[in-house]
Amino acid sequence: MKKSIIFCAFLAIFCSCSNDNIKVITTDYQGKWELYKMSGRLTNSETTGTAMEWQEYYSLNTDGSFIKSRTRNGVKTEISGSYIISELQEESFLELTYKQDSEIIGSCYGNNKEELTILPNSRLSSTWKNCDGPTLEYEKTN
Repeated sequence: MKKSIIFCAFLAIFCSCSNDNIKVITTDYQGKWELYKMSGRLTNSETTGTAMEWQEYYSLNTDGSFIKSRTRNGVKTEISGSYIISELQEESFLELTYKQDSEIIGSCYGNNKEELTILPNSRLSSTWKNCDGPTLEYEKTN
């Protein structure tokens, strides 16, 4: 009888737990992250796919290096650097540091650094939007 009561109590506690608050965040950052959505500050400015102003991706390597590639008006630009993963107030970020300056670095500070917020849905979002840049979201493709 005692075992039955303990089992029922355990079962009640286990079944009452909700996974609504569970965040699914990827820990497998290596691979290709492609730009899939872009929007500006204006209403109805969201674009996806080939309608976006440019196509872009990050290729993150296991050794902490990366390549960023952007194709705009048929011209492909690539730059490289290194990345680390950091956390601030329960949010995770990829901090990208570039070897040289480039117009394709989406940064508020102009210091050859870029940050991407790691979203709960295993997507990345550029922090460039915080200083009037476009909202750029990426999803992992491999």
